[in-house]
Amino acid sequence: MNGINKTIMAVVSSIALVYSGLCFFLTLHGYINGEGDPIHFYVFFPTDFSNINLETLGFDITDWMMTTIPALYDGIGGIGIFQWMYDKIFELITDIDSKMKFYSVMVMLLIGFILAAAGFISKPASDCTGQTNPAEYLWTHRPDAFAKCLTMPWGLIIGAWNKNKILVIVPILLLPLYAPWALMITIALIIPFLLVKLVISSKISSAAKKESIEYQKNTDFGVCPHCKMSFERPKVKCKCGLILNYPVPNIYGYSMHYCNKGHEIPCTSGKRANLTTICPHCAKQIQTREARPITISMVGGTNTGKTSLMLSAVDTITRCARTVDVTVDSPSSGLSKEAISAKDYVPRTVPGETESQILFLRSMKLQDREIVFNDVSGVEFQPAVDKVLFEEYYNYTDGFIFTFNPKSFNREYLRETPHEVFDSFHYMYTTIRGIGPATKTDIPFAVVATKNDLMSPKLRDEDVRQYLLDNGEENFVAVVESLFSEVKYFAVTAHGSDCGSSMRPVWWIVEHVDKKLTELIPSA
Repeated sequence: MNGINKTIMAVVSSIALVYSGLCFFLTLHGYINGEGDPIHFYVFFPTDFSNINLETLGFDITDWMMTTIPALYDGIGGIGIFQWMYDKIFELITDIDSKMKFYSVMVMLLIGFILAAAGFISKPASDCTGQTNPAEYLWTHRPDAFAKCLTMPWGLIIGAWNKNKILVIVPILLLPLYAPWALMITIALIIPFLLVKLVISSKISSAAKKESIEYQKNTDFGVCPHCKMSFERPKVKCKCGLILNYPVPNIYGYSMHYCNKGHEIPCTSGKRANLTTICPHCAKQIQTREARPITISMVGGTNTGKTSLMLSAVDTITRCARTVDVTVDSPSSGLSKEAISAKDYVPRTVPGETESQILFLRSMKLQDREIVFNDVSGVEFQPAVDKVLFEEYYNYTDGFIFTFNPKSFNREYLRETPHEVFDSFHYMYTTIRGIGPATKTDIPFAVVATKNDLMSPKLRDEDVRQYLLDNGEENFVAVVESLFSEVKYFAVTAHGSDCGSSMRPVWWIVEHVDKKLTELIPSA
């Protein structure tokens, strides 16, 4: 049992035990003053505040039941039954004298109270083990919590039954001793349990509402770089290896969760960034850092510089971010320092589905941000009968970067044309998204002329559209602008040290999703 549950259980049980202890003391005092009269059970209930003493602090519930509701007094579970059981015990001891019997009753009352209180330390009383989710429930919110709480004074029977069914005979034989106190403690547990549960429920509700607002504002969802699928919340892997639901304020805790092995797992926004997360779809380990993802899909023919553009853009973003105290790092090998330093000599992207490349940006001024690049081999966009449909690449994306090599219009460079590549891409896109071929979308579409360093004279952004028209790509321009409402043209250089222009198409897409980020880190 974790610390918070120990505290909750201690508060509830202490209140019940203190109250029952007062009742025990008053009962014992009444028996001593009665000098051996039949036992009368007292409850702590002051009857005269102007004259407070031992006589006015207790209420004789035995006498009240005998005179007011004798049927209940003598009925099953009534106090008369317990008195009868005590008398029967002493009838078996025929040789005991009155004085010895007097002290024996006092000892038996004490033993009975101790046995009832011992039920609180039994395993069933403190069992908060999570079942469907391997995290400990809050003690007041575990399944059947109220019933389990009320059975605590009877814990000896339950504990013995769970351990060995034969052992249950022992607490049953002792039942006459502790049954009246167990019943009294059970009643005393009701109010403190309900009050504590009400307080904790209020804390859960308040924390859950705040967390939901903050998560929706700062994160909202995640994207897996392996299976490319989006999800509202990932799974979490504890340091002990247990896989848990994403921790949020709920019945497992309002500020901290604990796995079934007792390890702490924070459940509030901002404190969960370093948790080890697992994709709920493919079950692979990922990093989310509670960063809002912005997904950009690269589209283009073979040898059009998609990967070089991505690496140069990341390099430029990193340099620009440093000037405003924003930390940039990546868990992806494809965006490592070694990969970026070799951006001028990037090998061709392997055909087929590859992992997305992840870039994290962290600042004191903004919640963490995540940029996800989907880089697809240009081979996949070549005109062909059979195509691989990259379903998860295009099911969710915030923008497209369409690259073409402006030198490819020369005879010696001639490859697939921008129009042919776009037709292949758009066929896959509309098929996957289940939309009509003429449906217009508002997803940003950046048309990028790469390898501008090889052009003479170099193209400017505003020259790219006309350059396409002048080279027979009127249909490409017309189709793109008819199917995408947000289209912008760029001319970039991704090779060499002068590659700042490669950031512009990326940052144009990012601006559509997260203007605060682009305001914090201006484009080169």
